[in-house]
Amino acid sequence: MLLCSGNIFSQACPEASFVIALPTEEILFSFDNPGPPCASRPASITIDGSQYDKGNCDTFSTRYVLTTGSGVIDTNSYTVTYGSSSCEYTGGTLGLDEIFSINEKTLKLFPNPVQDNKELTMSFALPMDAKVLIYDLTGKLQLNDEVNSQNSKTINVSNLATGMYLLRLVNGNTVINKKLLVNY
Repeated sequence: MLLCSGNIFSQACPEASFVIALPTEEILFSFDNPGPPCASRPASITIDGSQYDKGNCDTFSTRYVLTTGSGVIDTNSYTVTYGSSSCEYTGGTLGLDEIFSINEKTLKLFPNPVQDNKELTMSFALPMDAKVLIYDLTGKLQLNDEVNSQNSKTINVSNLATGMYLLRLVNGNTVINKKLLVNY
């Protein structure tokens, strides 16, 4: 749940916020629709007296990394100073469905089309665990690999012939599908 207060000229609060406990705490904001341009998002935010500076930013998400202070006191209920707005968030734990939803929006395949280097790199906003399956247009499995708690993965696709493929990331019942073009 999100509550946002401030004046009419305030920076709009992101739809969702999650605390990610990594070696260095991070805050992830996600947008259901494309968010404002990265350049217009605040360079830093404040939570419970701690400062976070903007890290990775893309159309659907922004990551802020803890730079000073001890971090979020209660990850289930916290208030963020976001530009000139005060944004309140509850239920800030990040489950598998949310990770997949965010990664589906932010997944980048490059190069696509795959050409001379014969390697495909996938990058995600959040580390994820998933099977990587690549199918040809007849539905035949052509490549099987895994992503294990990674933000990116590079796969050698030199055994794939020129053509269109379906890349599928699977974890349990959750699936992300992307088109992949190989053009050597």
